[in-house]
Amino acid sequence: MSDSADHRLPPPPFSRPFPLYKQHSWSPDADRDQAWVRRKTQSKMRRSKSVTDDDLEELKACVELGFGFNSPEVDPRLCETFPALGFYHAVNKQYNRTLSNSSASLCSSPVSDSVSPSADGSPAAIISHGENPQMVKARLKQWAQVVACSVRQY
Repeated sequence: MSDSADHRLPPPPFSRPFPLYKQHSWSPDADRDQAWVRRKTQSKMRRSKSVTDDDLEELKACVELGFGFNSPEVDPRLCETFPALGFYHAVNKQYNRTLSNSSASLCSSPVSDSVSPSADGSPAAIISHGENPQMVKARLKQWAQVVACSVRQY
């Protein structure tokens, strides 16, 4: 029996168990959660008055759902909730001003009214000479999206 004790196998080496990881399976809420986290981090990094594409999409969705933002005054709390709302009101104000000018005088050209350099919400008001072309392009794109929302609402 002493011979059988000498022929024992050595104990197996101690192996660490694999660490447990949370399974990241697909969920219908996963995309929405990721978008929320992205918007949350963007809002923290947002400059004081900048409007992002997500802000415009959010405003567009509200208009498509039937929410109306026709009041003459902008509610500051609502503007905090929807950052693109101030821009939307500026575009609507310019649109209403253009309508009243064109109805007052039949000779006025809508093109000359909409490109006036001092008008709030007009394309000329958001462009500064010598500015970065990419920034100008982004602002014009945002302006066009807000105009599209305004037209949808009327």
